[in-house]
Amino acid sequence: MKKNLFLAFLLLTALYACGVKSAQKTSEAKSSGEVVNSAEYTAGQTIYKEKCGKCHPAFPVKEKTVDRWNQVLQPMIKDKAKLNEADGKLVEAYVWAELGVAGK
Repeated sequence: MKKNLFLAFLLLTALYACGVKSAQKTSEAKSSGEVVNSAEYTAGQTIYKEKCGKCHPAFPVKEKTVDRWNQVLQPMIKDKAKLNEADGKLVEAYVWAELGVAGK
Protein backbone atom coordinates (compact mmCIF):
# COMPACT_ATOMS: atom_id res chain seq x y z
CA MET A 1 0.00 0.00 0.00
CA LYS A 2 2.81 2.42 0.89
CA LYS A 3 4.50 1.59 -2.41
CA ASN A 4 1.34 2.48 -4.39
CA LEU A 5 0.91 5.76 -2.51
CA PHE A 6 4.54 6.64 -3.13
CA LEU A 7 4.25 5.87 -6.85
CA ALA A 8 1.04 7.90 -7.10
CA PHE A 9 2.77 10.81 -5.35
CA LEU A 10 5.71 10.64 -7.77
CA LEU A 11 3.41 10.51 -10.77
CA LEU A 12 1.36 13.48 -9.61
CA THR A 13 4.51 15.46 -8.82
CA ALA A 14 5.92 14.78 -12.29
CA LEU A 15 2.66 15.73 -14.00
CA TYR A 16 2.39 18.92 -11.97
CA ALA A 17 5.98 19.92 -12.78
CA CYS A 18 5.46 19.38 -16.51
CA GLY A 19 2.22 21.35 -16.50
CA VAL A 20 3.73 24.27 -14.62
CA LYS A 21 6.68 24.59 -16.99
CA SER A 22 4.44 24.50 -20.06
CA ALA A 23 2.06 27.06 -18.58
CA GLN A 24 4.92 29.38 -17.67
CA LYS A 25 6.30 29.30 -21.19
CA THR A 26 3.05 30.20 -22.90
CA SER A 27 1.02 32.23 -20.45
CA GLU A 28 3.38 34.20 -18.25
CA ALA A 29 5.54 35.72 -20.95
CA LYS A 30 4.17 39.01 -22.17
CA SER A 31 4.40 40.94 -25.39
CA SER A 32 3.10 44.48 -25.68
CA GLY A 33 1.47 44.16 -22.27
CA GLU A 34 -0.70 41.17 -23.22
CA VAL A 35 -0.42 37.63 -21.99
CA VAL A 36 0.81 35.23 -24.66
CA ASN A 37 -1.57 32.31 -25.01
CA SER A 38 -0.68 28.96 -26.47
CA ALA A 39 -2.32 29.72 -29.84
CA GLU A 40 -0.27 32.91 -30.24
CA TYR A 41 2.88 31.10 -29.13
CA THR A 42 2.33 28.28 -31.64
CA ALA A 43 1.46 30.68 -34.47
CA GLY A 44 4.54 32.79 -33.75
CA GLN A 45 6.72 29.69 -33.63
CA THR A 46 5.37 28.48 -36.98
CA ILE A 47 5.91 31.85 -38.67
CA TYR A 48 9.40 32.09 -37.16
CA LYS A 49 10.39 28.67 -38.48
CA GLU A 50 8.85 29.17 -41.93
CA LYS A 51 9.76 32.80 -42.66
CA CYS A 52 13.02 33.17 -40.76
CA GLY A 53 14.15 29.76 -41.95
CA LYS A 54 13.91 30.77 -45.62
CA CYS A 55 17.12 32.81 -45.76
CA HIS A 56 19.05 31.22 -42.90
CA PRO A 57 18.52 28.46 -40.35
CA ALA A 58 15.79 29.36 -37.84
CA PHE A 59 18.20 29.50 -34.94
CA PRO A 60 17.01 28.33 -31.53
CA VAL A 61 15.81 31.54 -29.86
CA LYS A 62 17.86 30.99 -26.73
CA GLU A 63 21.12 31.05 -28.72
CA LYS A 64 20.88 34.85 -28.76
CA THR A 65 20.64 37.25 -25.84
CA VAL A 66 17.73 39.61 -25.22
CA ASP A 67 19.98 42.50 -26.25
CA ARG A 68 20.86 40.81 -29.52
CA TRP A 69 17.20 40.04 -30.27
CA ASN A 70 16.38 43.69 -29.60
CA GLN A 71 18.94 44.62 -32.26
CA VAL A 72 17.91 42.18 -34.98
CA LEU A 73 14.24 41.35 -34.51
CA GLN A 74 12.59 44.51 -35.87
CA PRO A 75 14.85 44.90 -38.93
CA MET A 76 14.37 41.24 -39.79
CA ILE A 77 10.59 41.42 -39.38
CA LYS A 78 10.14 44.63 -41.37
CA ASP A 79 12.96 44.68 -43.91
CA LYS A 80 14.06 41.11 -44.53
CA ALA A 81 11.06 38.84 -43.89
CA LYS A 82 8.60 41.65 -44.72
CA LEU A 83 6.00 40.34 -42.29
CA ASN A 84 2.74 42.17 -41.81
CA GLU A 85 2.16 43.78 -38.41
CA ALA A 86 0.08 40.90 -37.02
CA ASP A 87 2.60 38.22 -38.00
CA GLY A 88 5.45 40.37 -36.70
CA LYS A 89 3.74 40.65 -33.32
CA LEU A 90 3.26 36.88 -33.19
CA VAL A 91 6.95 36.30 -33.91
CA GLU A 92 7.90 38.84 -31.24
CA ALA A 93 5.56 37.17 -28.74
CA TYR A 94 7.11 33.79 -29.51
CA VAL A 95 10.69 35.06 -29.13
CA TRP A 96 10.00 36.86 -25.86
CA ALA A 97 8.09 33.87 -24.48
CA GLU A 98 11.01 31.59 -25.33
CA LEU A 99 13.37 33.96 -23.55
CA GLY A 100 10.98 34.36 -20.63
CA VAL A 101 10.90 38.14 -20.81
CA ALA A 102 8.20 40.75 -21.37
CA GLY A 103 9.79 42.04 -24.58
CA LYS A 104 11.90 45.07 -25.23
